[in-house]
Amino acid sequence: MKTILGLAFAAVAVGLLAGCAPSSRGPAESASAAASETPPMSSTDLPTLEPPTAPPTAPTDALPNGTVAGRVSATSDGCLEVTTDEGDVWSLTGAAGASISIGDTVLAKVEPLPAAGTSCGSGTPARLVSVGLVG
Repeated sequence: MKTILGLAFAAVAVGLLAGCAPSSRGPAESASAAASETPPMSSTDLPTLEPPTAPPTAPTDALPNGTVAGRVSATSDGCLEVTTDEGDVWSLTGAAGASISIGDTVLAKVEPLPAAGTSCGSGTPARLVSVGLVG
């Protein structure tokens, strides 16, 4: 009786262990099979923008605060006057460098002119931090 009971116990143990064993496909095989399956395509079209009906009414390339872009309209020792595309004139106090001349298109970083500072021209006063040629 002990032998039959032992064999029955062994058979149950083998059955339980077989149920816990990995399938015939190993982890690498099941991962590659999942990767090769193509996901279903979407049934809706992607959203698209309509073409514009007119040019923009506001500038689309706004500059950050403290930046002035325009053409150099006048230069003198320690002063640079820049006229923007909108017609605003800036009088920039500071060393511009020898490579900047009238007619150049520039991008300048500026800060407010200190209260004790004197404007060097008739435009909006600012202190020149840095300036570079555009184009």
